[in-house]
Amino acid sequence: MFVITATFEAERAFAGINEMLALADSPEHLAEKLALPLDVETVRQGAAHASFKRMVGDIKKLKHYREMGGQIEALKAGKSMARFLGSGFQEKQMAKLEAERKKFGSPLDSPAWFYQHPRVALLSAIRDYALDFSLQNDAAWVEVEPAQLTFPIAAMYESADVDFAEALVVELEKPLKKIDPKFLLQNFEGHRSISFDLETGVATYYAPARKDA
Repeated sequence: MFVITATFEAERAFAGINEMLALADSPEHLAEKLALPLDVETVRQGAAHASFKRMVGDIKKLKHYREMGGQIEALKAGKSMARFLGSGFQEKQMAKLEAERKKFGSPLDSPAWFYQHPRVALLSAIRDYALDFSLQNDAAWVEVEPAQLTFPIAAMYESADVDFAEALVVELEKPLKKIDPKFLLQNFEGHRSISFDLETGVATYYAPARKDA
């Protein structure tokens, strides 16, 4: 796949984020600055305090869900210690795990809830604003393997990283004006912005979507 890379000025990126966060009490102005005039209500909701405690519980649930999946696979492959207790015991253990796993429902509900949250949408837009605010005139298309790209939140769900989830909740539940710009650049995701490498000064991002597309 192809993405775009360009150098960026970290200080300008931080300044752009702080400028937007400072407008937390003026959602109309903030929406206008972010070129989101039709989404003032989303901006207003995103600027207000919100609880993300559910996310930590969801990640713990997802971790347990996947651990049970691993146990089921081990039983099927005959790699579990239960193999020494006979096939009957293994079958009962597998049935028990599968029944318990079904009680969890779909673990895919949590990412959908998270990415649709107004605060997440707002912070993603602010991250993209920082991208545009700090880019230099040396953009170039590059071909990369999808696995080379970094998506911290997607990785959190993929690995069921409880520690990352807890740190993310702390940041997301802060008053908008107090959110750490560095955290937003390094540990969040944007609509277009993929990653900001503070060591090399290189940003990776998608091309803007065409309005007539």
